[in-house]
Amino acid sequence: MTDLDRNFNCKVYAERPGLFHISLNASQNPPAHQFTHRIEVTKKLIRDFPTGFTNRASRNLLGVLYFYNGEFHKSVKTFLEVLQDQPDSLTAMANLAFVYRRLKQSSKVTQYLDQLKAATEHESTGNKSVAMADQAFAFLFDCYIEKDVMERNIVPKELLAESLKRLENSEYNKETVIEIKYWLGQTYYRLKSKCYRRKGIEKMEREFYLKGLKELADIIQMDEKMHVCKAMFSTTWAFIGLFLSQRGRIKDENGKFKQKSIDQMDDEIKDSLRQLNLFQYLENPEECFKKGLEVSSDTGDKSESHPPTELLIRFAIFLKMNDKCAEALQKLNEALEIDSSQGNWFALTVRADVLQRLNRIDDSIADRELACSWNPSPSDLCELAKAYHKKYQSCEEKESDIAEDYLLKASDCFSRAVQFLGQERRPEIYRAHGRFLRDIGETKEAIESFKRAMEIDTANKETASFSHLFETLLQYYRSCVDSDEKSQAEKDKILHEMAYFYEAALRKHKQLTKETERFLADFEKEMAMLTAYYMHNRPDFHIDRIKLSDIITNISVERSNDKEKWDEMVEENLRCLKTALKCSRVERSTNVLCANCKCTVLTRQLSVFPDPRERPRSLIYDYDFYVIFSKMDRDWVCHMLLETLENSYGYKGMIPERDIMPGSIDLYQRVKMIDNCSKILVILSQDFEGNPECEYELSLALNRRHENKTENLLIPIVRKVDGIHQSLRTITVLDAVDECDWNKLINAMETT
Repeated sequence: MTDLDRNFNCKVYAERPGLFHISLNASQNPPAHQFTHRIEVTKKLIRDFPTGFTNRASRNLLGVLYFYNGEFHKSVKTFLEVLQDQPDSLTAMANLAFVYRRLKQSSKVTQYLDQLKAATEHESTGNKSVAMADQAFAFLFDCYIEKDVMERNIVPKELLAESLKRLENSEYNKETVIEIKYWLGQTYYRLKSKCYRRKGIEKMEREFYLKGLKELADIIQMDEKMHVCKAMFSTTWAFIGLFLSQRGRIKDENGKFKQKSIDQMDDEIKDSLRQLNLFQYLENPEECFKKGLEVSSDTGDKSESHPPTELLIRFAIFLKMNDKCAEALQKLNEALEIDSSQGNWFALTVRADVLQRLNRIDDSIADRELACSWNPSPSDLCELAKAYHKKYQSCEEKESDIAEDYLLKASDCFSRAVQFLGQERRPEIYRAHGRFLRDIGETKEAIESFKRAMEIDTANKETASFSHLFETLLQYYRSCVDSDEKSQAEKDKILHEMAYFYEAALRKHKQLTKETERFLADFEKEMAMLTAYYMHNRPDFHIDRIKLSDIITNISVERSNDKEKWDEMVEENLRCLKTALKCSRVERSTNVLCANCKCTVLTRQLSVFPDPRERPRSLIYDYDFYVIFSKMDRDWVCHMLLETLENSYGYKGMIPERDIMPGSIDLYQRVKMIDNCSKILVILSQDFEGNPECEYELSLALNRRHENKTENLLIPIVRKVDGIHQSLRTITVLDAVDECDWNKLINAMETT
């Protein structure tokens, strides 16, 4: 996981009260519907928490959202209302000064800056710490459409923890401390519940679990005399129940994950639960939700006569996780009866999921369509697309207008889901899109979706993306071999891709025994060809001192117990590959056949490059981009970069190995091509520096950048740690060490 610099963030935010200086996605001009939805959600928070810290923090955030939505008068009015309720609110003062500065009212700016200065000079820790918590709250309920769920919750977690640390050492209002604990506990739950998306963070997952329960346990054990909103107190029980329902997972004898029993749980965790007086709920976490309902009904306040919708929704999620969908539906219906506004969008999207599990597809689609009209999140759009696809599959007449409509809606929703992902690491959405494309016969597009899923694959179902990708490549390779219409170059390209991604998956996951065994069962001939390819082209490459060809062979022999048959198949394919060397000088007007087995033989490795586009997207240049790369990055350029930019986005690239015509003067052609490209991509790795060819091309590119004063010409893409060339250290690079942010690359391609 890419963590953030915690001390830096806390220090910077703590020193500057207000919400306009922090890195909210709201300040980056998201779509209008994101603002509308977030405004409605924030209004619901204000209704749910009529007093206290949460109410004021919600109103400060609402004022910010109004400002970025262009409603300046509502923004000022909202901040003034906060100051009426809490005259010493540093956040509201700083926010007002910012807005009035934009409105060109200098006297008002001076007024609120003077108030802010006076308040901070006479304040020791209390209000400053609350201002820090205000900033954390703004991060929690921001539009958050850009960053991954883990990264966007780390900063508020650190801010809330630091705020509490300072407040607990002061004499500040204890009710405020309790409310901040509530949001910190929720933040720990968000982080803990997403840890399955990362590898190697087991210690961090344990930290989130124990610290989250500690903060929430402090709330339920608080003094009854404290005037804390019943909605917060009762919902605390719901999050405790959700924490306790996640005991961790362990593999059974069949290799499948199952929930740990209490005896299998870590002793340290069980001891902590006993100290927190929560161990008795571990066997049946549902009791926690029932306790929350009891607390919510034990009040004489008519405004709180019904359970909080958040409690009902979380209870429904727990029931759904335990296959009690009918009971979950009842809770969600109750929540939506209490509040059916857009602010309660989450209840609607959870109900759509429950209805789908109950096989009420049409009702699920209706809920999901309404939810997506309010807030088209990638997960909801993906689920809606899958529902439309299911409706399409149920149509007997696939050519009917109804079936075509379902298919079109499914395609639209999948495309929007992928588009809205931004930097979120959601391989399951790319996998779902790939399965859909494969089912409707769009195999090449499915392969590209599975590639993206594999690139960002995570700890959860870590080999799932590879399995889908490789199986689809095998299917496509078989269809190419069986087809008279496919060229030999197309067949060779797929074989090279299969080899590249199998090797990449072995590097990443080490063991692919079960997956390979399944491929051997369904695609034995194709896997024999792949084994021969490794023996012929990569005889010295190994994983854990075992050659790739031996890895597949060993699994094949264990599966079928027929080594002689397997060796014969591999040897036959190997003879074909070796024949390719003898046939390399033959004119290739037709496919070359092996003299021994009459099978087609591989052409030279040039075939792995995609076919060039006919015309560029640029109206000025003949090519959209030129790629400078070393031989070590050749496979990534072929199978990832070019496939994405050329096939998925329609750019026309220039690759010397592919696009310079034989017989021309190579150096002259490179100079000409570099001058005739809109962008120049420089693929940086540790073997780039010192490579004469790369150094020469880079010097030409830098010379053009200097002479033409084209600041956005070069796009350095870092593939290896410490791979930045010294001449490019002043240029912002694109980090592609673990994965490439294609959206950011496309934005850079479009920048003039």
